[in-house]
This record gives sequence, structure tokens and C-alpha cells, in this order.
Amino acid sequence: MTQVQFSIATPTWNSLEKLKRCVGSVRGQHGVTLEHLVQDGGSSDGTPEWLAGLPDVAGVSEKDKGMYDAINRAWDRGNGEFFSWLNADEQYLPGTLQKVAAYFAANPDVDVVYGDAIVADMEGKVIALRREIPFRKVYVVNSFLNTMSCTLFFRRKWVEQGLLKFDTTYRYAGDMDLILRLADAGAVFRKIPEYLSVFGVDGTNLSTHKGMQDETEQLQLKFGAFSNPYARQLVLVGRRLERLVAGAYRAGDITYRYAINEYPEYHEIKASSIGGRYSLDDVCGKADHIVRVSGNLG
Repeated sequence: MTQVQFSIATPTWNSLEKLKRCVGSVRGQHGVTLEHLVQDGGSSDGTPEWLAGLPDVAGVSEKDKGMYDAINRAWDRGNGEFFSWLNADEQYLPGTLQKVAAYFAANPDVDVVYGDAIVADMEGKVIALRREIPFRKVYVVNSFLNTMSCTLFFRRKWVEQGLLKFDTTYRYAGDMDLILRLADAGAVFRKIPEYLSVFGVDGTNLSTHKGMQDETEQLQLKFGAFSNPYARQLVLVGRRLERLVAGAYRAGDITYRYAINEYPEYHEIKASSIGGRYSLDDVCGKADHIVRVSGNLG
């Protein structure tokens, strides 16, 4: 039996059209072995029936206790060397898994890999280019998580140690808790300086909810953030300065392929002068040229 390299969890609930594009982006990966573990929370929009017709997707439809519980359930079914999760409104860019596998192979001491992300609306039109800097726990503890979840990949050893598991008492900031626990356990984080994923924004993301701020504050206290608010502000200024020096805010041009269905077919999107910041008012998108491209472009 061929060793599975990637176990990809996708939590979903009543998001069939988004899920189709997400599945397409995973199907569009070449040169690696993978299992796509879709965990549906008992949708009423046809998702269970659609999943039942996909022999190459390990779909399960059952009630769960929210997104983090769904990801845990999916990961419990995983057999891969590397684990990740990709929400239904997100995509891997063509070639992403090959790049990640090659990086892990060349860097056996690295435990967690992440990269840059394209922030886009639900048509795949770019809103911002999220270019990150090296992971530093002090930044996360005193401000917020600066690694995009759709670009994160973990070695299996953290599953075997029982640490790659979400605390389901959190509803909004469970990924911040997970990353900080891994950091405390000695996990080595490294960034691939390439765009790996598309992060979809439609105004309903959990990251925009007020509960995110409340849970973030809880986690800051839990993991030892500075008690002095001015000290926290200094850390945030330091993070922004490092991002500025690294060019994270600089406007740039981008060309990428966005899966528009499960087959997959792609739209090729080109955009110019795209910066690194965005707000919900930007969800209208900024792409200035879209070309329909048929076939699996990998």
C-alpha cells in the first residue's frame, strides 16, 4: 500500500458550492499522495449525497460540536505523514503540496510549515496579498496569530504525541491555542516564501466575530502575554516594523489559478498593485483580468 503523504481535513456545513471548489483545488494537486477527509456536520443542502458519490474523497456526514471538533474527527481518520486543514471556502494553489513535501524532505528538523496566502472574495478575485514573516511566539502571544491556517502543515509526530488536536472549548481562536501549545512543546516552525493557498472572505468568517477578540484575550493571559498594555503595543509595533522591512505591505502583481468547480476547472486571475492589508469593505475584489481555463492544470 502506498504511503499517504498528506491528510487534509475540511470541515463543512451547508456550504456545498464552496466545498466543490475546495475539493477541486485538492484534486488539482499532483506529484503527491493524499487523502481528503471532508467532515460534514449534517448539512441539508445536498452535501451528504454529493460526498457519497465521490470515491476519491473520504467524506463523513454526522453531527459535530463545531469546526474544531469536525477537524479533530477528520484528523482521527488520517494516515498521512503530514496533516493540514482547509476550510470549505479556501483552496490550495496548484503545486502547493509538492512544494510542501519537498520542503519537509529537505528540512527533517522542521515540524510545522506555513507560507503566504492570497486573500480573495468568493469569486476568487484578489483582495490582498498576505505575506508573512518568520513565526515568533512573542508576536502571537501579545497580539494575534499571524500564520494563515490554510497554509499550515504539520508532521505526523504531533498527532502521535496527542498534541495535534484542537481544544473544542474554543469556538473562534482554537488555532491560536493549538499553535501556541505546539510552540511550547518545542515545535520548529518555518515559512516557505511562496503563495500556497487562497483564503476566502465573504464577511461571515469566524475570524471577524467578536468572540474572536474575547478568546484571543483569554489565550494571551493563558500563554503569558505582557500584563502592561504598552508593552504589548511595543511588540505589535515591532511585528509591523519587521513586516514593513520584509516588504509585506508593499503592493505587488499576482497571477494565480482559482478552482471554480470540483473537476477542477480554473479561472486564471491577474491583478496588479495589490497590497497586504484589507477590510471587509474590500470584499468586492480587485482583479483586473480573468480568463477561463479548462482542464486540470495542476
